[in-house]
Amino acid sequence: MKSYRLLAAALAAVMVCTALAPMGAAAATTDHGDLSVSVSQADDVIVTVDANESTANATVDVATVDENATYAGAGEYDVADDGTVVLPTPEENVTVAVTATLGNETAETTATLEASEESGSTGIDVAQDGADVSVTVTEDGEGVATDVAVSTVDENASYADSGTHATDENGTLTLSAPDGNESVEVAFSATVGNESLETTATLSPAEETNDGLPGNFGALVGQFMEENASDNESDEPFGVRLAGFVVEHNPGNAPDHAGPPGHAGPPSDDGNDVDDDDEKRQGPPEHAGPPDEDDEDDEEDVEDDGNGGGPPANAGPDN
Repeated sequence: MKSYRLLAAALAAVMVCTALAPMGAAAATTDHGDLSVSVSQADDVIVTVDANESTANATVDVATVDENATYAGAGEYDVADDGTVVLPTPEENVTVAVTATLGNETAETTATLEASEESGSTGIDVAQDGADVSVTVTEDGEGVATDVAVSTVDENASYADSGTHATDENGTLTLSAPDGNESVEVAFSATVGNESLETTATLSPAEETNDGLPGNFGALVGQFMEENASDNESDEPFGVRLAGFVVEHNPGNAPDHAGPPGHAGPPSDDGNDVDDDDEKRQGPPEHAGPPDEDDEDDEEDVEDDGNGGGPPANAGPDN
């Protein structure tokens, strides 16, 4: 009887172990089946992770293949419930390595991401035309109304239009050229959407021309004196050199081509061609002048016909 009980207990233990064995194996290993990852790009860059089971706990790691390249989307991401990860569009074409991890399984792929083709540029453009400085702010090639902060790069320099200015609906504003005789490097900054824009430009005084020389004669002489007054290398006295400079650059100097044209002036003595040309001969017409004898005879004939001047023959008192 006792041996029977031991046998029954042993059989029961074997049955319990047999029933629990599959449960232990399932807890130890998680079969995710075939794990795969893919990358597609249209408006956005989409990473898709596929597995036979849920990908809710999957992660995606993104890195550039070229270690010297940069990509704002590099890093590790948690996969969404639909098995996707959205990455940013790169500013420049870049090749990335994408690794998906789910449990103990991994899947890898590489993809070349292309920069977006924008319709236009976004930034600040500065142009100077004489006394006017034009500032234009654009977003995707279109002018945008915003505030522009203007300041000098050198904090010791001065610029009359430093401060904050608003552009018009076309994204433009007009500032003045610097005062004085020296150029000023100016910084411009603006915010368009979530993007901060910055640029610098060297502005020239209004009197300075494109060749770097002052635009009026007095300023030109002043510049010469400032640059040459302390020049001791020349044997010629400074006053003589200054006088020569003034004579050479005096705006009153007549150019070589000045003077009347060659055909101007009194006519030459050789006027035979004109005299011989009856059509160009000057003077009264041929029929002008006192009448000749034939004309007088014609007038007498007119009087005899009764069509001449004066009262008619039957006019006057009766005889």
